[in-house]
Amino acid sequence: MNKKHIFLFLVIGLFSKTFSQDVHFSQYYLSPLTLNPANTGNFKGDYRFFGNYRSQWRDIDKAYNTFSAGGDFNIYPQNLNFSGGLYFLNDRSGGNLVINKIMPSAAFHVKLAGFNLSAGIQPGVVIKFIDFYAHSFPEQLNWGTGKFDKTLTNSESNVDQRTTYFDLNTGFHVSKRFGKFEPEVGFSFFHLNKPKESMLGFNNRLPIKQFYNAALTYFALPKLSFKIHSFCGYTAKASDWVTGVEADYILNKNAFFTNSVFAGFMWRDGLKRNTDASIGTVGMHYMNYTIGFSYDITMSQLKTAVDSRGAYEIALIYKAKNTRLTKKAIPCERY
Repeated sequence: MNKKHIFLFLVIGLFSKTFSQDVHFSQYYLSPLTLNPANTGNFKGDYRFFGNYRSQWRDIDKAYNTFSAGGDFNIYPQNLNFSGGLYFLNDRSGGNLVINKIMPSAAFHVKLAGFNLSAGIQPGVVIKFIDFYAHSFPEQLNWGTGKFDKTLTNSESNVDQRTTYFDLNTGFHVSKRFGKFEPEVGFSFFHLNKPKESMLGFNNRLPIKQFYNAALTYFALPKLSFKIHSFCGYTAKASDWVTGVEADYILNKNAFFTNSVFAGFMWRDGLKRNTDASIGTVGMHYMNYTIGFSYDITMSQLKTAVDSRGAYEIALIYKAKNTRLTKKAIPCERY
């Protein structure tokens, strides 16, 4: 094969790994805006900030690292609930392929017949680039030394090192409390505009990616609740399915805050493949803060190479209290 084919396979391989890694948080429920644009402002509070960090397969030379940070807020013009938000994501796959996303979002929330309904939209910009100087090409072989010299020309002038495109996402969310049970369902669609994505000049367009998530919280005792939750992402022939259960125990609470600790177990697989990983989670809600930690144990065939170790994640959320009046009382003249 000539150098063009070698480089083409290299880029395709990196993009394939990136595709499976794209916004790949185990604690997806603690990364609200990457999961669903309708989650923008979908919380009780004036505003919040959040951050997520994931490091995967550190035992492999070219590890995966993903970082995301952002925030959102609520406003109430004419007694309606609108929300705005923004998140930034940086993903480094295979060591040298980097993805940066800058995604503003907006959402509208309404309560109808006891149901909490939310709809959101998320237009943004995606920037992908690869560092050619981190790789060796056939023409960079120095015949005098017998080694590859990355300072020599690689003759790959027809291949771009960077691609930038506009991306458009949307989503919906609904929840309702029924006594001791509170179900919720969300679904979102990414790459609605099917943006062109290629570093080789091909007319390669991203297919629409679909996310579905559901959860059922059972308030078993005044201080103890259990949540069963599931998430499924699907695009083209690739799928990602995460399912788990979480227990939350309340330590104490007041009019503004509920302090609690939580722990859970999840597993990840696909719709037509074997289990990829088992996941343990722990965390706590304290005052304005929520912090979560998870660890993935690799269950796939890769476990031999990484000694069953997978990835760890840290999630942090700061949520400001709600200063908007939510309860009204009519004074009685007799008292």
